[in-house]
Amino acid sequence: MIFSFIQIFRKWLYNTKLRHKIMYSYLLLIMLPLGFYQFIASEKMSEIIINHVTYSAKQGFDQTYSFLNYRVQRIAETTNILVSNSTISDILMDKNVTQDINRELQDYSNLKKLLRSMQDSLDILRVILYVPSSFIFANETENFLPLGETSESPCFDRLKELHSKYLWCSAPELGKHASHDDSSLYVVRSILDPNNYSLPIGQLRVDVQAETIRSMLRKANVVRNSTTFLVDQNHQIVLASDQVHLTEMDLPETTADTVSTTWQTNNNYYLFRQLPSNWGMVTVIPLDEVVKQSHQLRNDLLVILLIVSATAYLLAYLFSFSVTRRITQLTSRLRDVQKGNLIALAQTQGKDEIGELIQTYNYMIEQISSMNKEQYRLGQEVKNAELKALQSQINPHFLYNTLDLINWMADSGLNTDIKKVVKALARFYKVSLSNGKDIITLREELQHVSFYVQIQNIRFENKIDFQIDVPEELLNHPIPKITLQPLVENAILHGILGRAQREGTITIHGMSVDGTIRLLITDDGVGMSANQIEDMLAGISRSKIGGSSYGVKNVMERIRHYFGAPANLIFRSVPGTGTEVEITFPRVEDGE
Repeated sequence: MIFSFIQIFRKWLYNTKLRHKIMYSYLLLIMLPLGFYQFIASEKMSEIIINHVTYSAKQGFDQTYSFLNYRVQRIAETTNILVSNSTISDILMDKNVTQDINRELQDYSNLKKLLRSMQDSLDILRVILYVPSSFIFANETENFLPLGETSESPCFDRLKELHSKYLWCSAPELGKHASHDDSSLYVVRSILDPNNYSLPIGQLRVDVQAETIRSMLRKANVVRNSTTFLVDQNHQIVLASDQVHLTEMDLPETTADTVSTTWQTNNNYYLFRQLPSNWGMVTVIPLDEVVKQSHQLRNDLLVILLIVSATAYLLAYLFSFSVTRRITQLTSRLRDVQKGNLIALAQTQGKDEIGELIQTYNYMIEQISSMNKEQYRLGQEVKNAELKALQSQINPHFLYNTLDLINWMADSGLNTDIKKVVKALARFYKVSLSNGKDIITLREELQHVSFYVQIQNIRFENKIDFQIDVPEELLNHPIPKITLQPLVENAILHGILGRAQREGTITIHGMSVDGTIRLLITDDGVGMSANQIEDMLAGISRSKIGGSSYGVKNVMERIRHYFGAPANLIFRSVPGTGTEVEITFPRVEDGE
């Protein structure tokens, strides 16, 4: 199955036009990663946002709880001051106080000052002391109420039942004598007989401003539309940070040891913590509000994906058209090349790979055209070159002169000299032929030119002084055959024999410089002008003496053929002084 799919994909890949491949590749490489990113990012973002918001909510919840707990403890400490005050217990336990009106009024004044001193208008709105109805100020209503009213209050009943030091109550729990608005919360506490702690002698009530507590609860609402509640032990809502229509919270099962907990439903996230009083603090965070941002982000990413896809399709179409247009032109020209039509493309301004490819194609076409022309020219010259090279190796003129010299010697009876000439001529042509080899050693080439000079000296009465100064280490270096003889021949015929005395010196120096072998052939003949040197290098001879100008040109072409462009042949001549010919070519190792 997988193999078949690979085969189908490979067939599609190889047969589909490049333009379509580029467009599909652009779309796939952009849409698939973005689509996958959009899917993963929306999920991860929702998770991250929820974690971040819940963390922030917990921090705000804990800070609000700490501040609220501080306020609760502060109010509790206020009640401790009043309950432990001996003045209050002494007055409430004194049976004779009601018999002396002046004393009773004085006690009322002292108690009222004490209670008012605890009303700070910040947390405590009012302090009420429930006293026996026998006191004349029991119905004062501002800071004093008759003790009998506590018997009809569920709040005081529960305080007695739980044996708590103090208890927080809402207005409905306080009883019919309390104001039933939600402007106040209440803290109640029993004042016990110092001699019998099981017997209450009065009750204390502290009215707390509900708005103060509500403003603290609002600080826990770090998420929009979240709400924080105070709930009692029956999960009844005592106070909410904002107006709600609920009267009861659906809290999970908790035990008496439960201090704090969190839980989550399909729609909400809950934070709960028990206050030191009998109440608890709950923050409700709507999850819809939390994930709304991630949903908005998901929708934005989807819109961006559609825009990017449309833009990518347009760019892919333009880019593919730009690329394939030039490639189509190039492939069309390549088909023409297969048919033998060498047509160059118009010059392009592009410098990318395709532009370089077109430039390379144009260069190739130019080179092929040039090579075709050069090949045709070389084909015309090759036969002449072979013939002239052979003529350069075996110079009929030199052979004729030598044979004529031998004939003259025979007529003169110079048999010993004839033997020397014939022996030198045989050695000369033995090296010239060299069993058909084109490359010989420099040692053999120097022997070859020495035999040539030896024959010429017999002819010209030993007037040529020939010297060789080549290091031993260079003698085994390969060199094209008959490289030095044409140069020495021209030095004799065009240089030394041009002097009035018809005598002179020819020297061959050899040296190795920076991996290059340099040979210098110098003579002290009549020298040559610049035009004569140009004719010599061009293979043109205007000399009446003779010699092979083509041999010099042949030498230059052959050393460049064998050694490449670094090889060179340079003439330096001063008329009336002499000529120097420099041959340079790379030094090669054995077998190279």
